[in-house]
Amino acid sequence: MKIVIPNPGGTAEEYEAFEGTEHEIVFGEFNRASGTQPSDGEVIEMCHGAECLLSLQASRQVMEALPLLTTIVGSAVGVERIDIEAATENGILVVHSPSFENVTGVSEATIGLMLALSKRMKRKEARIRNGEWGQRLDRGFLMLGKTVGIIGFGRTGTGVAKRLAGWDMTLLGYDPYVPDEHFAEMGVERVTLDDLFSQSDFVTVHVVITPETTKMVNEVRLRSMKPSAYFINTSRGEAVDELAVVKALEEDWIAGAALDVYDPEPPETKGPLFNVDPEKLLLFPHNIAASHASRLGNLQLAARNAVAVMGGTIPQEYVKNPAVLPRWRGAKAPG
Repeated sequence: MKIVIPNPGGTAEEYEAFEGTEHEIVFGEFNRASGTQPSDGEVIEMCHGAECLLSLQASRQVMEALPLLTTIVGSAVGVERIDIEAATENGILVVHSPSFENVTGVSEATIGLMLALSKRMKRKEARIRNGEWGQRLDRGFLMLGKTVGIIGFGRTGTGVAKRLAGWDMTLLGYDPYVPDEHFAEMGVERVTLDDLFSQSDFVTVHVVITPETTKMVNEVRLRSMKPSAYFINTSRGEAVDELAVVKALEEDWIAGAALDVYDPEPPETKGPLFNVDPEKLLLFPHNIAASHASRLGNLQLAARNAVAVMGGTIPQEYVKNPAVLPRWRGAKAPG
């Protein structure tokens, strides 16, 4: 079977799951690492006769132009740039690839941002670079005894909770799709979203984008936070009203924030976010958790998922549109 990767995130050798298979693997000349991205027309041209597309994005136009396409494998956690509705309508299975390494990296980075904010690292580092020494105003606070609110209690939110176990902090969580048993197992108190915002010293977001989560962090919820609290987003920019974050920081509703994701990306460098005091707002280019291990983990999981589906085995835990299964185009695939 033909599997096409229009813009590989790594070299052919890094997709090791393809080795020894009889599939035809086509690597495009584009490479997202260098910022090049194929157009829909170029993807369609590359994918003639393909059963599987391994890509971070796929439009309705691409899907409807490829009658043999049965499966789209996203080589990362997010599938926001894959038209899930169009895929389901056209009998195409969508699978994502949230590798252990990537989830671990984001979990670790989130805690790193909590430390950077609470210890006022940006301010202290700027101080010494300006030839100054420590002052009372530079003092941060202990995380001991503080409360962390985790929005989204899937793999990454759970990873944050797991790593904070033993820090003597109170952990709150919100996720309407996760059973009570999982919260209890992780030592996290399940609360309403409003209570999470009002009670937490740190609020961290770990959601996928749906109509429900779009702009879920808004002015009303930021106003309800403690003036000493911090806000962190390492999930998706669309979950947050960025102008509300700017207002919250400029008017001291909250003490600080850290953002690794934006809407749109990349953000406009002359926009409002870049006018906020950099000691109160830490900004990163959607790579706070990036590592060689996480990149390679995503590529290898994506390749394993593609090989599995082309062999007729559906990796159920990674399927993003289970409603398509009764009429999946690839239902007659050998396996």
